[in-house]
Amino acid sequence: MRSAFIWTICLVVMASFSVWQLTTDRTQLDADFLSLIGQEQERNQDGISDIDAVRALLRENGRQAILMLSHTDRDQLETLAEQLKTEISQIAGTENVTLPGQSAGRLEDVRGLYGPYASGLLSDSDRTALANGQADLLYQRTLQQLYSPASSFTSTTLKQDPFLLMPEFLTGLATKLGPGNDIVTKNDRSYLPLIVSLQSGQSGRHAQNWVDQINLIISDAHQNSPELNILKTGQIFFAVNEAATAKSDVQTIALIATLGIAIMIGLTFFSPLPLIGAIVVVGSGLIAGAAALTAFFGTIHAIALVFGATMIGISIDYALHFLVVPTGKTGSDDRFKAIRSGLGLGLLTSVIGFIALALSPTSLLLQIAIYSIAGLLSAYCSVKFLLPLFPARKVRTNSPITVIHNNLMVALSYVVVSARLRLIAAGLLIAALPVTAYLVPGHDDIRALGQSNPTLVSDAGTISETLGLGGSPAFIRIDGDKAQERLETSEAVRQAISPLIADGKIQGAMALSDFVPSIARQKANRELVRNNLYQPFAPELVEALQISINTPDLDDPYLTADKVGNALPEVTNLQTGTSDIIRLRGVSDGCAVAKVLEPFDDARLISPTETISTQFAEYRYWAYVALGSVLLIALFLASIRYGVKKGIRIFSAPAGAILFALLGGTVLGVSISFFTTMAMFLVFAIGADYVLFLSEGNDGEHASNTQLAVFLSLISSVLAFGLLATSSVPLVSDIGTVIAIGLVGAWFLAFWMTAPNKLTTKTGRGN
Repeated sequence: MRSAFIWTICLVVMASFSVWQLTTDRTQLDADFLSLIGQEQERNQDGISDIDAVRALLRENGRQAILMLSHTDRDQLETLAEQLKTEISQIAGTENVTLPGQSAGRLEDVRGLYGPYASGLLSDSDRTALANGQADLLYQRTLQQLYSPASSFTSTTLKQDPFLLMPEFLTGLATKLGPGNDIVTKNDRSYLPLIVSLQSGQSGRHAQNWVDQINLIISDAHQNSPELNILKTGQIFFAVNEAATAKSDVQTIALIATLGIAIMIGLTFFSPLPLIGAIVVVGSGLIAGAAALTAFFGTIHAIALVFGATMIGISIDYALHFLVVPTGKTGSDDRFKAIRSGLGLGLLTSVIGFIALALSPTSLLLQIAIYSIAGLLSAYCSVKFLLPLFPARKVRTNSPITVIHNNLMVALSYVVVSARLRLIAAGLLIAALPVTAYLVPGHDDIRALGQSNPTLVSDAGTISETLGLGGSPAFIRIDGDKAQERLETSEAVRQAISPLIADGKIQGAMALSDFVPSIARQKANRELVRNNLYQPFAPELVEALQISINTPDLDDPYLTADKVGNALPEVTNLQTGTSDIIRLRGVSDGCAVAKVLEPFDDARLISPTETISTQFAEYRYWAYVALGSVLLIALFLASIRYGVKKGIRIFSAPAGAILFALLGGTVLGVSISFFTTMAMFLVFAIGADYVLFLSEGNDGEHASNTQLAVFLSLISSVLAFGLLATSSVPLVSDIGTVIAIGLVGAWFLAFWMTAPNKLTTKTGRGN
């Protein structure tokens, strides 16, 4: 009783600590699946990994939503767009809304930035004209602009840029960046982009509320103006839709599983006390796992919580194993003693497995391992200290569950063969596992993990084709120790990809060198401007304007990247440490882009999808290594405990279960990814419990109780995890399918490999 009281106090303290850590924001819960992956990658000094660059790119894209409005009347379209802008601006979570032609008051800031360096900033067309001896065309253009009623020059701009070269530079810059912020007319309809910038932290409930408000505004706009058509795209729409679908599926499955487990326990014991005891054990595991993570990590990843909670679902096996044992002569103490060896070995095997997982160089797997280890240790303590306090309830021999179990045992007794044949089968299973794992291809493409809404996919495609916005993000990474060398490489790459932009294989690009030309380029521009424009035409312009004009000095300061941050904050993420990136928009032919980059040693195309998929492939590799390591350790321990021959048979049960999961999943079209590999850890842990429970409790007095406990564990596990196979979300379905196949295989092999040569069932049939 004293031990139970102390353990209860420990659980209360752990629960309070976890709640305190989370509610006071000492520990953050991060739902961004990118935030913790790739942190373990080595970085060069002042450099960033590809996954870091991808994370920054997607995080920035995630703060943008695009609405495309179309109408047959352009004027009415612009009026409706202004109304929508006002309504959307008032939604909590909206930072700002931009319509075509609205520069958000930044023109003066941009002029102030570029004005002092105007002589070194040339558009491509002006540079070509000066190089080809056509400076007279630029001079004539200057005169036309000066005397135009719409001219916006001032005394300051004339002093800095008397030939008005900077407006052409800005126009050329807009052309380089590609279309998207203009009204487009096609097939007698006008299309207008409404671009929404979101505040940071728009996820979970906040994101759902924002999307709900947008959908309501769109619905009202359609009702008020039937001719208006609105399409939308953005990460927030896809994320909210997929989260809602997954949540709906999992909640339905969880409800069915919970009811199923409750009915199973009720039909076995005809009492609510065993169900309460099982809930206490599982709950204690959840509490300890959460406390461990909040104690060791400042940020907990949602994936770690989900997988950790799934892993310690094993703890219900511990509870069921105890609950089916009848009270002995000395009371509840006899019940725990009867299962102590099997429970202890099962716990040891699972803990070793998760320790192996923790040794991988990934913080994500480390979090999963710590959560699982702490949870299982806590569940074991709850079985030892708390469950004996619950009054024992006998298993009803005439209950439906017991009758089904007994009939299954009779049927399975016919397939039990000699120990020698089972040893041969065990050897074949063990040998086949690494071969199968090697031959079965991994599929780590993150696009296969979710199920995108067809309407959203269609909207995104239409917006990309019509306005050149959205599409698959990608970027070109340029490495180099010197900033100016990177800018020069960027300029050369920009020139190389320009034909792809013209052909529509890239819809747009944004490079730091677009905003800040290299000093070499600026110097060459100044020389062209001084020699080909100022020297021949400055005297005429001075006479026309009656002002003095200073000839560009090659020794004057040049524009550098550190000077643009305040006026153009969006370009600051185009340079980090010793790397620059060129952001690409709407890449339809990645192979063509990669081919163009082949001559550049320091430039390479990076696809976020491929980068993230590669990262998860590495995680899958480490999960395989950890799984293989723990299987070898399990074989070693089983051989020590039971002898080599029996140890091989016992070890083959969880190994064979993983083999069945691999083969069955492959046949059914399941993608063998990092997540399904993690599901195989669950198959191993539960399969090891099954076979160890049966091996340790296979004497005549406890054999039937142990077999029933394992059968109940199978039912509860299939209900808890196997039903996930019915989910409409591919990732969830794949995990459920792998677990369901593996657990059924684990249960059969555990019984088959541990059955005595002469198996006697409760019905009296011998084998």
